[in-house]
Amino acid sequence: SIVKLHEVFNLETEVTELQDGILILVEAGEHSYCIFVDKLIGQAQIVVKPLPVYLNQYDIGKYGISGCTILGDGSVSLILDVNNLIGQKY
Repeated sequence: SIVKLHEVFNLETEVTELQDGILILVEAGEHSYCIFVDKLIGQAQIVVKPLPVYLNQYDIGKYGISGCTILGDGSVSLILDVNNLIGQKY
């Protein structure tokens, strides 16, 4: 199975065909599936922090977001919850 992140998060992208993007194989419990993305930005060792309390009012955890991290340049990066993402697909 393939989870297309642009469809899950309702994002506009020019990369919608499998041959133009990147498939990332993930395992969640007994399930294996691929996440389809348009590009990889980089790789880093991070410390995952819980989402800020003020975001709880939006209940974004149910959309496959489990936490965040602050990158070296000060920007915030969201952490995907692959167990929850597969729930979005099935």
